[in-house]
Amino acid sequence: MLWSKKEDVGVDEKEKVVVLFSGGSDSTLLIELAHKMEKEVFAVLVDYGQVIKEELEYAKKYLEKNDIEYKEVIISGYDVSSGLTTGEKGMYTGVHEMNVPARNTIFLSIAAGIAESNRIREVWIGCDMDDFYGKFADCFQSYIAELNNTFKIAFSYPITVEAPLLGFRKKMVLKLLKDFGIEEKDLYSGYREFV
Repeated sequence: MLWSKKEDVGVDEKEKVVVLFSGGSDSTLLIELAHKMEKEVFAVLVDYGQVIKEELEYAKKYLEKNDIEYKEVIISGYDVSSGLTTGEKGMYTGVHEMNVPARNTIFLSIAAGIAESNRIREVWIGCDMDDFYGKFADCFQSYIAELNNTFKIAFSYPITVEAPLLGFRKKMVLKLLKDFGIEEKDLYSGYREFV
């Protein structure tokens, strides 16, 4: 059964969105855009064994400072080797050297489960055009489209994954953040430690 009305899933009058939040530029811009669209944000942070834990600490400080509700999910035992978990770059062919196997599929499944539990219809992820050019396959538009096909049937009502920044280059993201009063120095990304 496909749901079509807000009342069907008990969504509040003010629309809510789950945002996968890392503390980096893309996910920070997502929160700013959601607020501009008068959406209530529920942020999800994921500790997946990344080497650089500072990004989680920064993300939590940002969310607490801005009074944004969040949940931190800790994944344990998923001991995959990658540039972000063990520091070993270039382990997988055809993808970015920092690729973490199945990362966004796991993150989005968790975020969608949290959305369903909270009767929220949308999950936002901060994929941008540089992710496409950088060969992060789980950030491609085709990936998001196929995942949405799965999420139409995987939950008690359809959960939609949105990637509003898919056509934006990083310089565009940073310019928009500046327009929101957020400078690059105010952001944190674990990727910076490896490049």
